[in-house]
Amino acid sequence: MVSQSVKAVILAGGVAHWVSEPKALIKVNDIPVILGIVNALQKIPNITKIAIVSSPEVFSVLLQLENFIQVQASSDLWANTQFGIKAVEPEQDDYLLLCAADMPFVTSASIEKFLELALGTDADIVYLAVPISAFERLGLSGISRTSANLREGVLTGGNLLLVRAKVLPNINALAEKTIRYRKSLWQLGKMAGFRLLLKWLLSHLPIVGNAFLVSISELEKRAEELLGCRCKAVIADLPELAFDIDKPEDYELAQSVSSKLPKS
Repeated sequence: MVSQSVKAVILAGGVAHWVSEPKALIKVNDIPVILGIVNALQKIPNITKIAIVSSPEVFSVLLQLENFIQVQASSDLWANTQFGIKAVEPEQDDYLLLCAADMPFVTSASIEKFLELALGTDADIVYLAVPISAFERLGLSGISRTSANLREGVLTGGNLLLVRAKVLPNINALAEKTIRYRKSLWQLGKMAGFRLLLKWLLSHLPIVGNAFLVSISELEKRAEELLGCRCKAVIADLPELAFDIDKPEDYELAQSVSSKLPKS
């Protein structure tokens, strides 16, 4: 059970270009995905404030809900993040949970589990890493996700991040580049530094193989050097928090398996 209070920011400004509407309004089982993340967060007692950064079109489907702050989105993802953070008025020692809006399988239990693991690290920034094999539990085996072959296994990133408010100034310098390159392992590798990039390249040579795989601890150390604060990645079987709807095939897959999952 999570005891530390947390303030949440839902980033719901993205557009699903194949249907020309906000991602947050994509319906899975006839329910807009934005309702899933909002309902999940509102069930967690330790989430003390929720800000949703989006458009009036999205807010119009949330009229039946209460206890959240509306923040008008811009076209800049990092600016939207800053707008949302400002709206929840964090104190220096507050924790902020930054969430994507388009997670069709999200549950309150999965978020609570991440928070339990993340807060237990006492780190300033905590990132979720999910084994690709974990997607089998949702009936999503064989899906194509951006992933990395690390010493700990083949991992993909979660769609939420826990940050202690006092280190936000440390993040500003790197945030725009990280967001811009978040789908490119090569660009993120260059940001990580030459030594880690060389290990990553060597690990992909058949004659070398796993001997040069990068570890989570090496990535954490480099993140701490870049950001000047304590950074941790928690590895957890929480595919509910790592599957999002980026492409038409993601949407089709979500529709095909969602009716088979238990409600929460």
